[in-house]
Amino acid sequence: MFKVRVLSKCLHCNGEAYLPIEECEDSQSRTYTRYAPCPTCEGSGNQPQWVNMDEFAKLLHQADCSHEHISMQGNIRFIAGDVWDDLQEVCDDCGANLDKS
Repeated sequence: MFKVRVLSKCLHCNGEAYLPIEECEDSQSRTYTRYAPCPTCEGSGNQPQWVNMDEFAKLLHQADCSHEHISMQGNIRFIAGDVWDDLQEVCDDCGANLDKS
């Protein structure tokens, strides 16, 4: 079975590349957050992944799709006064999750 190495979003930092490490104060006593490169992806936001040819063909199809027909999938929840959702924008033509771009 043939496999192809592709880069996907780093799961540790969620593709952000840098993670907050501590709160500091500047010379004018304003607080700010210091960041450091993600130890998993080394600050690139990408993580290598091996996929088989079928999955690679699906990824190519999703990359080539114009995403003209889009729907929202998921729910909005109200629990104990808190509001949260798991809504995701999904292409109806290729099945790509557009929130994970």
